[in-house]
Amino acid sequence: MHSNLRCTGSDLNNMPSHIEFVKMHGAGNDFIVMDARAGDFPLTHILERVPELCQRRTGIGADGVLLLLPSDGSDFTMQYLNADGSEAGMCGNGARCLARFAVDRGLPGKLTFHANDLLYRAEVFDYYVSVHFPVEPDPSEVLIEGEKWFAMNTGTEHVVAINPKFLKSPDRLFRDIGRRIRNRIDLFPTGTNVNFASILDQNRLRLVTYERGVEDLTLACGTGAIATAITRSHISDMDSAFEAGPRVREHHVQIDCPGGPLEVSFTVSRDAGRSVYQNIILHGPAVSVFAGRFKL
Repeated sequence: MHSNLRCTGSDLNNMPSHIEFVKMHGAGNDFIVMDARAGDFPLTHILERVPELCQRRTGIGADGVLLLLPSDGSDFTMQYLNADGSEAGMCGNGARCLARFAVDRGLPGKLTFHANDLLYRAEVFDYYVSVHFPVEPDPSEVLIEGEKWFAMNTGTEHVVAINPKFLKSPDRLFRDIGRRIRNRIDLFPTGTNVNFASILDQNRLRLVTYERGVEDLTLACGTGAIATAITRSHISDMDSAFEAGPRVREHHVQIDCPGGPLEVSFTVSRDAGRSVYQNIILHGPAVSVFAGRFKL
């Protein structure tokens, strides 16, 4: 695959003539993935061109760009940019895809990587990839437009509402509400991702996510799936019955996204009357769709 995307600048002659990439997806959340470890990789130019690379009609098309960068203290460093070119926080589906991409290039099946100054662990299997998140989300209740939402950071900012009405809500409603809440800078100065969830059974939820930076609904969101699973637990944990149960509880939750299911596992314990969420693992598919190159 080729593109007519071109670089400009006085250092053009020092760059390779083409950049190779792999198109990947995790439950439909799709990415342009590149190995940026070589010394002549034109990082600045690629970063400037993320929006046109991600255009679905005139570019390669994707929800974002993933870069495999060198690291001194781990197997690699992950850099992720949203489709609009903005800097992003952690991307769970992207992390799983980048881990598989790294293994395909000779790294071990169990590896570590840095993202936003945090150290993550990943395990790459035949079809699934698991990523261990070194975060402890702290859900807080927020009332928005008469709806109870829970805000937290699972590597990036999210708000989650769980309501059975979302099972029958059309996508246009999710887009309208998601856009409004995402831009509530009075509540979220840097914006947020917006998750609409509904319960299917005790350990299974349906999820639709409006993603900041994509500025639309996506087929799946890994960090949103984590936020949704923790919100479901948090609502139950607010019941005092938690105190009578085991000191540490393990949870395994399936999150059904439009692009396919993701799995979230974590532990929850009590500390000074609050729930502590730890040992978070995101499981799901990471698939290579095609490889290509574009001309600088």
